[in-house]
Amino acid sequence: MKKISVLAVCAMMILVVGCSKDLKVAVKDNLEVEYGDKLDHSLLFDKDNSDEGITVKEVKNFDAKKTGEQEIIVVFSDSDEKTKEETIKISVKDTKKPVIKLKKEKVEITAGDKFNAASNIESVKDPVDGDIKKSEDKKLTKNGYIITSDVNAKKAGSYVVKVTAYDVNGNKAESSYKVTVKKKPQEQAPTQNNGQSSGNSYTSNQGSYNKPSAGNAGSNKKPTQSKPQTCKAGVPHPNAIGNSGKIFNSEQEAINWANAYIEDCDNKGNCNIVSFGYGQVFDYCENDMNKWTVDFNYGNEFCDNYGWGC
Repeated sequence: MKKISVLAVCAMMILVVGCSKDLKVAVKDNLEVEYGDKLDHSLLFDKDNSDEGITVKEVKNFDAKKTGEQEIIVVFSDSDEKTKEETIKISVKDTKKPVIKLKKEKVEITAGDKFNAASNIESVKDPVDGDIKKSEDKKLTKNGYIITSDVNAKKAGSYVVKVTAYDVNGNKAESSYKVTVKKKPQEQAPTQNNGQSSGNSYTSNQGSYNKPSAGNAGSNKKPTQSKPQTCKAGVPHPNAIGNSGKIFNSEQEAINWANAYIEDCDNKGNCNIVSFGYGQVFDYCENDMNKWTVDFNYGNEFCDNYGWGC
């Protein structure tokens, strides 16, 4: 009996059903895919080493939001609709950290104000999963954010607020901002006129600053002023200006300057001021100039040097 070659059989079958063969697909294994990303089909096989016209028809068992190693089934096809299934191993990894957005890098409050550390946080989000919620669990390591703060809203000073965020896969992000607590302004005592004398003296008002002292504030004696030989209108009489040597356009301006001056010398450790007075300035013609001055009370040990305010 005469043998017929396989090639000859195939050639004869072409006339009936054609001669088929498996698709040649050079698959790529152990691919790394970013968490949440769409799978790039072109990375699943080597186009140059595969049959011409090969495309990915279908991918089975792939989960973009499941980290770790996965085995997926890929169905390849060619232009003649021939198909071939391959099992490929891929690894899904989450490398993107949460994003923390703050409203301000620095926050200032006044001592005694209410302070909410979370109010300066604009948002905490994961690039894939979206909003991340605040947690009170200080041992948190996944899916939430916590706030740590050393702010004492009752005490002036500089503090730091730290925000630590974790996504569902444990990626960690940190951000912080500074908080400055300013001293609370001293309340101003209401103006109390102790009486205004005629002539070149000025109205004496007790200031709001009172520093404890071994000595007493004294009797607040007013200076004796002699009437000038020649009237000088609009020129301040020297005896009507306090020992500060300053003239101010308003009562409040005088008070503010005196408080700031005393606070500064207190900080420097060389302040002997017990209290202060503030009042109007008169010119040589005994006219009220609508100006104000400040006179400091240095205590009994300074009364010999300053007649007013002792």
